[in-house]
Amino acid sequence: MQYENLKYDFPKMPEEMRDMIEREVEKQVKVKQQGRKRRFAFGKIAAASAAAVMLCGTTVFAGVRIYEMRQEKIGEHGVSVDITAQENAKEENPVIPNVKMEIGYLPEGMVETEQGKYSFSDALNKGGISMVFYRMNTGDDKFEVQHGDVLSSEEFTANGHSGVYLEYPNLYQDDISFNQRIYVEFTDVHYVMEMYAASDVSKEEALKIAENVKLVPTEDANGDGVVTAQNWSSYEESMKESGEGEGCKTITSVAKEEMKNTHSVGESFPANEEGLTVKVSDVKIADDFSLLDASLLDEDFRKETDGNGKLRPAVISYVKAGDMDALSQEVKSREVPQKLVYATVEYTNTGKEEMKDVLFLGDMVPIYEAEGQMQIVTEEMPKETDEWEMAVNRGMSAFREMVYYDVHGGERHNNYIESIKPGETATVHMAWVVTEEELGNMYLSFDTTGGCEFTETSLKLGYVDIRQQ
Repeated sequence: MQYENLKYDFPKMPEEMRDMIEREVEKQVKVKQQGRKRRFAFGKIAAASAAAVMLCGTTVFAGVRIYEMRQEKIGEHGVSVDITAQENAKEENPVIPNVKMEIGYLPEGMVETEQGKYSFSDALNKGGISMVFYRMNTGDDKFEVQHGDVLSSEEFTANGHSGVYLEYPNLYQDDISFNQRIYVEFTDVHYVMEMYAASDVSKEEALKIAENVKLVPTEDANGDGVVTAQNWSSYEESMKESGEGEGCKTITSVAKEEMKNTHSVGESFPANEEGLTVKVSDVKIADDFSLLDASLLDEDFRKETDGNGKLRPAVISYVKAGDMDALSQEVKSREVPQKLVYATVEYTNTGKEEMKDVLFLGDMVPIYEAEGQMQIVTEEMPKETDEWEMAVNRGMSAFREMVYYDVHGGERHNNYIESIKPGETATVHMAWVVTEEELGNMYLSFDTTGGCEFTETSLKLGYVDIRQQ
């Protein structure tokens, strides 16, 4: 887990929306730059008055501001953001159109990577901005969010829309983190935009981008560029469930018996029901990247090595999180040696039909045995006497997904095998960076849904034991 994930987590949202932003809150050295590829299509919208009235609802009146987004300070470093409305303007169940987004300004060098996601061309998928939208189906004035650990905030107005800018601490100036957030109301169409801006985007540029966003009503529900938004009622319900401990449970501990389907290096086992098998045929440990194809390594890999090409130690920072009355602060830090884990993985088609665009994914899962339980432990936990609340690994060993693979395919030239004919085997070399402390507890999961938790699928598929003595 990384610092930029810890305090500024994105809200719970549908999978489609999470796909638009989830990888930005990580450094992106994961290399799996996949997801749905979408492009904006800014078509011409009919300008007839009657159609505009039908699409836009009834909450915009020339020269009169009946809705306004504002901030209210809570404690020393807390902020509440809400939308206020004139009493006679409130709507309980507004008619909400589908909308397309138009962006009137982007900084020089910033390009679209996916719908709602933009980053600089020399740092693709490592920062920039990401946007999510909410449909205010219970009324615009029902919008309210609260944030702690706020370094600074301010209200602004642009093109008839009001908004609030929030800045959070950036403890590590050398790292890109999403330490800015901007909210803008579009009450004419009953939407709210939440924009995440990374530290490689200046405050001035972030505000200029937000100020030049337009939402254009459209009768098209599923076309390119149509904004994917979450109903505000759904968001509130998910937050309520989260606060009550309900909803989706993450399982990180199971009885040892449930891991009986664990595999050894050299053992083949089914990867799906269509006849695909997987086998880890070899595992190597190294303290540099000499096993990897240098042409596939980017600047993030180079930053992990010293002048002699050896892996640098990971810096573990122990952080006390901020709240409504305090900012986040680093309590202490330490260095831990890192190692490269390099695996040769064989995928064999034992079926009778050719397999095309075969998705592959390997997660490094640290599993410890304690009192008959198998426990996934991805980070240190504080003792009652500790001042810190979270341990943040700032090295490449923070990532559990493969950070390297040498087979590429599919539409986005990422982790897909283009074709495996009956009886054929495709070999993929995968690599992870781990801390030296984890070498004795390493298991591999080839569950393509990903995630560092026990699931019915991952347990049925089975983990591969690659622990080093």
